[in-house]
Amino acid sequence: MDETDAQKKLVERKEHLPEGAINRRAFLQTVEILGISVGVGEMLAACGLRPTATPYPTAFNPADNNPAYDPTLIAIGQGTRMPGAPSAPAGEAAPALATTSPKKISIKISWMCVSCGQRLPTAEALKTHALEMHSKRLPEIRRVEKPTYSEFLVGQVERFDERNTAFSRTAWDEEYLAKFKQAIAKGMAKAAQFSPEEQWAAFEGHALVAGSIYVDDAVGSLDESYSGYNGHMKDVGGLYGWDDPVNPTQFPVSDPAWMSERIKTVAKFYGADLVGITNVNPLWVYSNYFDSASGKSGPIEMPYPYAIVMGIEMSWDEINKSPGYEASAATALGYSRMAELSASLAKYIRALGYPALSCGNDTAQSIPLAIDAGLGEHGRNGLLLTPEFGPRQRLCKVFTRLPLLPDQPVDFGSGSYCEKCHACSSSCPARAIPTGDRTIEPTSVSNRPGIKRWTVNVSNCLLFWQENGGVDCSNCIASCPWALRSLRDWLET
Repeated sequence: MDETDAQKKLVERKEHLPEGAINRRAFLQTVEILGISVGVGEMLAACGLRPTATPYPTAFNPADNNPAYDPTLIAIGQGTRMPGAPSAPAGEAAPALATTSPKKISIKISWMCVSCGQRLPTAEALKTHALEMHSKRLPEIRRVEKPTYSEFLVGQVERFDERNTAFSRTAWDEEYLAKFKQAIAKGMAKAAQFSPEEQWAAFEGHALVAGSIYVDDAVGSLDESYSGYNGHMKDVGGLYGWDDPVNPTQFPVSDPAWMSERIKTVAKFYGADLVGITNVNPLWVYSNYFDSASGKSGPIEMPYPYAIVMGIEMSWDEINKSPGYEASAATALGYSRMAELSASLAKYIRALGYPALSCGNDTAQSIPLAIDAGLGEHGRNGLLLTPEFGPRQRLCKVFTRLPLLPDQPVDFGSGSYCEKCHACSSSCPARAIPTGDRTIEPTSVSNRPGIKRWTVNVSNCLLFWQENGGVDCSNCIASCPWALRSLRDWLET
């Protein structure tokens, strides 16, 4: 193809480009095949003056150690050859260069909010948007020597048996099981009265929850009876399995403070929104594990001195729809992420040469461990309240021997606020959250003695879930002022 034909072909391709008949990649391929030097501006815009054809433009070869060579550039006009175009033959002078100057690239910059994807015209507009739409006012957070629950340990506190949790009691407590079955029957009777539209809405809602818990359900534990939510099962593989080997080569840790910061960085990379480290208080480790599916139980020994406690934020938009399927799905998705997060961090630590146990709700009580690790305080609703999300997070943990530096507990004033606020108790459909002062009186064996607190009737809470068609309730989370993502002026009073 001679020079005139090449120019005609290029002009034809450029005319087709704005019409959509060819794409920009095809246009550039034509340029490369023809061996024509074209300015970057022309490549991007496919318009402007036509350059003079230069079959043998001066080549910048990386082998020449030429500092002007940039392998990321396809063509920059004069003196640059297209990829694939031949250099001047050895001993032969390069022909005259193109006389047309390349057009400068002009790109209008906009800014994108990583939280919601909205595009803003200026950096200042982005800052204003972030402040108004996504920022939070946080209370003063003070590091303290002892966790704020310490003053409420007024009696002899023993390790708690996992078989006494409300969930476990459905497997062995005949009296509670009878109430549980009655609640299920009420839920089914309620569902039977649904209109066709409500039935299909429930069908879709259950599908939403099923997709949310799927990761935990499928691979949290590989036991056939496992359906998610519980965590580690003894002698069973899966994300919560404990049999993965430890690397025999151990990464040297001379600075536990550095290692702790690295652990927090890695945990957040794996999906944690909150991370804290604590020495393991044996009081918060279950005295016995309990597998509700098989009825197996046995003592728990915890030989590891450190617990890395992680919080995963649950979607405010979905939690706010409690007690509906969206809120249930937000909880379920939190459990799936718990399994992935704790398993990934435990694997990282084992690959460093240190043992690590991945845990969800199993093995130890997550809330007091999280308080010890400086993530938050105990709330009236019986949940962990954090400055960032209130009660709107799910918790998982990893036990390890990796040398770490524990965090101090925090005090940000939520205890005194809960004394005056009754939003969670007022919104509880099961009337399971007390409105009065802290007490040491338990509501059932599911409450541990010796601790003065707002004692939640977790038995009634779980029964309501069944009456609600098996859809769990998050009203105490959605109603909590600390859970909201907006500005919190009212907390200043």
